[in-house]
Amino acid sequence: MWRIFHLFAIAALIGSAVYAYSIKYETIYYSEQIVKIQHEIDKEHDQIGMLRAEWAHLTRPERIQKLADQHLQSQDLQLSQIVRVSDLPDRGTKIDDIGRKLDDLGLAVPTNTPAAGKVGATATTTTSPR
Repeated sequence: MWRIFHLFAIAALIGSAVYAYSIKYETIYYSEQIVKIQHEIDKEHDQIGMLRAEWAHLTRPERIQKLADQHLQSQDLQLSQIVRVSDLPDRGTKIDDIGRKLDDLGLAVPTNTPAAGKVGATATTTTSPR
């Protein structure tokens, strides 16, 4: 009887040791993963900082002005180029062929249809006699 009890006690001791070590090594694995992810986050922060610095370098006003002068061959602004909005010609409404056809058919006017779900909105159906 005591031998069986001792065997169960030894088995329980070995099982608890295996469980404790498995938890220990799993914790070590997850802590390594956390450190690895933190390094990746730091690397991405550095990359973001580098991209912001590059963007600031590329959007410097003197660089853009130099590129505009080089590629656009821009002229100085003349006083005759500045106009009021009221002096601009009216563009009117631009209607394409489909819009013109809808106007001819009278379909361009908005219709008064009952909204679905409102009280008093009923749908009427007509059935033709056979």
